[in-house]
Amino acid sequence: MRSRPPNRYELLSCAWSGHVLAGLDAAHVREVDALVVRTFDGLRWHRCLRCDDWIPRRPPAEPTRQDVPSRDEIPLPLRGPLLRDRYVLRLIALDRAVHVTLLVALAFVIFFFAGDHASLQRDYSQIVEAFGGPTKTHSFLGRFQHYFNIAPRSLDEAGAGIVAFAVLEAVEMVGLWLAKRWAEYLTFVATAVFLPLEVYELSSGVSVLKLVTFVINLAIAAYLLWAKRLFGLNGGARAEHERRQAASDWRALERLSAGGE
Repeated sequence: MRSRPPNRYELLSCAWSGHVLAGLDAAHVREVDALVVRTFDGLRWHRCLRCDDWIPRRPPAEPTRQDVPSRDEIPLPLRGPLLRDRYVLRLIALDRAVHVTLLVALAFVIFFFAGDHASLQRDYSQIVEAFGGPTKTHSFLGRFQHYFNIAPRSLDEAGAGIVAFAVLEAVEMVGLWLAKRWAEYLTFVATAVFLPLEVYELSSGVSVLKLVTFVINLAIAAYLLWAKRLFGLNGGARAEHERRQAASDWRALERLSAGGE
């Protein structure tokens, strides 16, 4: 079996959004620019600062600057573990997006049901009578009977609670998509709080949906706690800060160049 390339996340990002090249608009290429762009046989070979591939380009017909930008002028894209973390965080954000969609739909149904409670109950009673009355009601229709015993005020309160939870999930979703540190803490706390309830639900009866939900939420909480170094674990904020600084360091590219030459 072929092993996966070590820069698979970089390759995926470049395939999706294009390579990150420097000096495309420069009139001249100097020897000092060899780390990011080189000239050979009438073409310029630009090094992708993300996936480390060399891409041929013709010199610009109308350059907008004389020289290739210096290192201080070139923002390095995410690479390595930080780019992997970005993918994982956005996958969790998509999970939260599904939650938000379902919660908003549920809240809409509850408010609609509470607002037309009387007319819906009247329609339901007519349908039940059409099937022979309560004693002969089809088992499927009978399942809805207890919903009409809930007071409209209780339904409104339940709907408001679901909307509040949807807002929380939406905040997590946006924060995780933007890779905000506060969103990692918020998501961990919001996920961990419900894990005991999910364990209780599993103890009362195991189902595929309950089990899958518990495993996903447990994996999310464990990943955020350890891989993102929350609450001082695995080196804490200091180690995370050092890792982020290393990602914006040009020495990694220099080491790659030294190893490839």
